[in-house]
Amino acid sequence: MHQGHLLIDGLEKETLSKIRKCTDLDKEVIKVLKNMKGEKKKSIRGDKWIEEQGLILFRGKVYVPRDEELRKEITRLHHNTSILGHPGCWKTLELMMRNYWWPGISKYVLNYVEGCDVCQKGKAFPEMPAGKLMPNPIPNTPWTDISVDFNMGLPEAQGYYAILVVCGRFTKQVHIIPTTKETNSLGLACLYRDHVWKLH
Repeated sequence: MHQGHLLIDGLEKETLSKIRKCTDLDKEVIKVLKNMKGEKKKSIRGDKWIEEQGLILFRGKVYVPRDEELRKEITRLHHNTSILGHPGCWKTLELMMRNYWWPGISKYVLNYVEGCDVCQKGKAFPEMPAGKLMPNPIPNTPWTDISVDFNMGLPEAQGYYAILVVCGRFTKQVHIIPTTKETNSLGLACLYRDHVWKLH
């Protein structure tokens, strides 16, 4: 093979061996192979498709058969290795297309990189700068402005394993009400009515 260059020698040889053994080909490649078998020469320089050393080449790039694990492994070799350091979508695609090709390779690489956990954690999202903090207005009377919070996953006591915390912002008075995580909006309203509203 004259075009491109091999990225990781030992792993690359193993990958090429797997490609040679794989028989699950795309429909358009099967048609091309049938046409090539009709020709006398299997390698014609002017053609897009060439069969060489047991590999099918498209414009000088090794065609990768429809083996999901094989395609994933090749993408991983060009994206996840410590040498490359998780390049973005287009750099990964450019590295892969030096040597490999299959129908829909661009979309495949885009989906792979978008699903890469390391890339998503380190990705910088362009955002507008945050505005100035606007504090909540100070309430004038008790229990006109409240904050409500659920605390879940507590050890069970008397059938309860969660608490509803209701705090009045004016007096900072707190009501702690035992409940469960199954409490729905109607149950929440009843808890507030029975434990807070009736007392104030």
